Amino acid sequence: MTDLTDDCPFAAGSESRWTTIAAGWLLLLFVGAYLITPASLLPLVMSDLGITEATAAALVSMPQVAATVIGIPVGIYLDRVETRVTVPAAAAVLLVGSAGDWVAASGGTVSLLIASRLFAGVGMFVLWVTCINVASSTFPPTRRATATSIIISGYPAGYAIGHLGAPRVAAVVGWPGVFPAFGVAVLVMSVAFYVAVGRVSRFHTSTEPMTLLGFKQVVRNRNVWAVLAVTVLGYSLYMMFNSWMPTYITRRFGVSLAESGAFVALFPAVGVFARPIGGWLSDMVLGQRRRPVFAASFVGATMLAVAMFYSTTIAVLVAILVLAGVFVQLQIGLMYQSIQEFVEPRAAGTAVSLASVAGWLGSFVAPVVAGELVATTGIDAALFAFAVGLGLTGGLTVWQMAESGESTALV
Repeated sequence: MTDLTDDCPFAAGSESRWTTIAAGWLLLLFVGAYLITPASLLPLVMSDLGITEATAAALVSMPQVAATVIGIPVGIYLDRVETRVTVPAAAAVLLVGSAGDWVAASGGTVSLLIASRLFAGVGMFVLWVTCINVASSTFPPTRRATATSIIISGYPAGYAIGHLGAPRVAAVVGWPGVFPAFGVAVLVMSVAFYVAVGRVSRFHTSTEPMTLLGFKQVVRNRNVWAVLAVTVLGYSLYMMFNSWMPTYITRRFGVSLAESGAFVALFPAVGVFARPIGGWLSDMVLGQRRRPVFAASFVGATMLAVAMFYSTTIAVLVAILVLAGVFVQLQIGLMYQSIQEFVEPRAAGTAVSLASVAGWLGSFVAPVVAGELVATTGIDAALFAFAVGLGLTGGLTVWQMAESGESTALV
C-alpha cells in the first residue's frame, strides 16, 4: 500500500489515533447496516416485490458476491494508490448503489435492485479493506491486532443497527428509502474518516507500488495460504451457526422462528466485544503471538458444538451458543492482521483482499454444505458433525502454520 502519511507537521497523539479508529468503526457500522437491510425488512420486500424467500435472501448477499468477484484486482489497485482518497469515492459508489436500490424497489424492478446491490458491493469492499489497513498502520506493532479487531467489530454492530433501525426508518420513509438513508450515513462517516486519517502519522508505510512480481510473491507464500485456510474455516463456522441455528432451535424446541431468530441474534452480536478481546489478548497478553488465539477459537468452538448437540433445554443451548459466538469471533480480527505480517507493506491491501475473499467464500459455501448434509442424512445432528469437522480441521491448520507475530519473513 502506498504511503498514507499525512502532511501535518505535528505528530498525532493517542487521542487522534483512537479518533481515527472510532470514525472507521462508525463507517463500517453503517456499511453493515446497509448490507443487512433486506434481511431486516424481509416480509415487506417479499410482499411488495412478489418474490420468494430465496430471492429475497439473495438480495442480502449481492454486495458480498460483488466483493468476492472484484476483491483481488481491487486489492492490487489499492496497493498502487493513495488509499485515503479512495474512501469518499468508495462511499459515493455505495451511495449511488443505494439510490439505485431505492429506484428499483419503488418501481418493483427486481433485476435492477440486484444490479444496484452488486454495484454498491464494490464500494463496500473498498471501505472494508481500507479501514482494516488504516487501523493496522495507525498503531505500532504492539497494538495493531487490537486496533484491527476493534475497527471491524463495527460490522456486526451494523447488523444489529440494521435489524433494529431499518423497520423504524421504513415506517417513516417507506422500506425502499431505508437503502439511501444508510447510504447517506456511510458517505457522511467516510468524510469524517478521511479527515481523521489525515491527522495521524502512519507506521510501516511503503512508497513502492505493488508489482506483478510482488503479487506472485504473495500467492506463492505458503504462510499466506495457511491464513487463508484458517479464514475460510473460521468464517464457515461463523456462518454455519448464523444460518442454521434458528431452524434447528425451532425444530428442536418448538418455538417460533421469530423467537429462535432473536436467540441466535446474540451469536453475532457478541462479536462487538469478542473481536477486540481477541486482538487485545494477542497483542497485550501473548506478546503479539497470533496462533494461540486461533487455536483457542477453534478448540473452544468445537467443544461447544458438541455441548450444544447434547443440550436438553433451550436456555442451556442459547447460553452455549452465545459462548460459542465469543470463541468463534476471537480470531476474526486477527485473520486480517496476521496475513499482513507475512507480506511486504506494499502488498498489505492485496493480502487483506485475499483474506476477505476467503472469508466470504466460507460464508457462502458452509451454509449450503450444511443444508445438503441435513437434506441427505435427514437428521439435524449432521449440522453439529459438520461444525466439529470444521473446528478440528481449523485446529490442525493452526498447528501446522507459522507464527506471523514472531516471524514476518517471506517464504
